[in-house]
Amino acid sequence: MREKSPTMVGVVGLMALMHGPAFAIEASQAPSAAMGNTTRSNYLDPAAIYSAPALVWVGERFELGAGGATSNDGTRSAFVGAHDGQTSSLGLGVQWISDRKEVSPTMEELPGWKREGQTFDNNVESSVLSATIGAGGVNHMFGVGVGLRYYYRASTLGGADRAFNLAPSIAGVVADQWVLSLTVENPIPVDYVDAPLAVGTGTRWAPSRRFAVAVDTHTDLGTVEGEVRFTPMVGAEAWVHDMVPIRLGWTQDGIDQRKLLTAGLGVANDSFDVSYGCVGLWSSDGGSTLHRMSVRMAM
Repeated sequence: MREKSPTMVGVVGLMALMHGPAFAIEASQAPSAAMGNTTRSNYLDPAAIYSAPALVWVGERFELGAGGATSNDGTRSAFVGAHDGQTSSLGLGVQWISDRKEVSPTMEELPGWKREGQTFDNNVESSVLSATIGAGGVNHMFGVGVGLRYYYRASTLGGADRAFNLAPSIAGVVADQWVLSLTVENPIPVDYVDAPLAVGTGTRWAPSRRFAVAVDTHTDLGTVEGEVRFTPMVGAEAWVHDMVPIRLGWTQDGIDQRKLLTAGLGVANDSFDVSYGCVGLWSSDGGSTLHRMSVRMAM
């Protein structure tokens, strides 16, 4: 049986794809975010409740976590969640996102009272509730799962919108070193910007307890009709003195082709972890940077 790394295992992200280029990349928490947003291959990160539901079953412990994120362009989020891989195959999580941006409708859109050059604050609050049910084979080596998703978005100018969808998934562990996952996201057609039809894959290689490499992909088939938008995500993790994980990664946003370097570190043991992750340590367009903090407990 494989050995488990005491990386941050108990924090849930469940971040829906946010409308706009500022961090519309992936659902992940600080450790996975620092590794290029490679949540789909990280069975130690319960953000998989959202991005790869079958990985919940692959885990073997009860994990509880919370955290938050902030960016220099006004995006804020808070999250809490848990999954039980010890006595059942269930996971629950929720996240709230607030994204305040200045938008400026045209004179034609607001005739009679919009002045030339006038702008408006548009406060967007997005919430995602995700529940996962999983099942699998002996020794937690293989799993299948279905994530149930509820999306809610409210904005000052656009009003409120909501939607339900699914995420069927399969995952497995090969030779105690390789973790693989495949997820179909949002197969039910809905007219909702945060819920496009997509396919996600995850591959994680951990030859030792203190080193891991991950490669994930996300293929967006529904944001723009007739277009396929592909997002690659890669990352690595190494431990110093069995207490400090150092993480690096790279990703390219399939929506706007923005390239990002990611990085982070933490202080951890088998039962507790505090981690920091930075998405956009460097970016190809010099845009905004997202900072994530997370804390976990595992039993």
